[in-house]
Amino acid sequence: MKTEEQVQIVRLGPKKAYITSSAVRIQEIADYGRPTEHPFPESQRPGYVWREVTVQRLDERDGGVYIELETIVLSRGIPHGFRWLIKPLVDELPRKVMPDTLNDTRTAVLHEVQLSTSPELALTGSR
Repeated sequence: MKTEEQVQIVRLGPKKAYITSSAVRIQEIADYGRPTEHPFPESQRPGYVWREVTVQRLDERDGGVYIELETIVLSRGIPHGFRWLIKPLVDELPRKVMPDTLNDTRTAVLHEVQLSTSPELALTGSR
């Protein structure tokens, strides 16, 4: 899935925060993780996923950052005749998406750290 998210960041202190994101647009991807990966055209997408909410809890301690990630995805039922085709995807997708989500989080955190330690970057917004 490719999503557009509405994000809210709440800082609970200098070393604790949580982030909630809710999908405002979901684009399903065909052949995810393969060279033939491509978005389904809006008019032809299966529509199995129709809502997604993610909560990340971040806690800096013990010389690192602990991240707890919880994702809730709502989908419509899979028709019995297609279950043999769709079930492997539904079972496998979370395992494929989680590393991407964690890598994206790591990249964003490193970028923020770089901005906070380099005033000239913070002014220009460059990476």
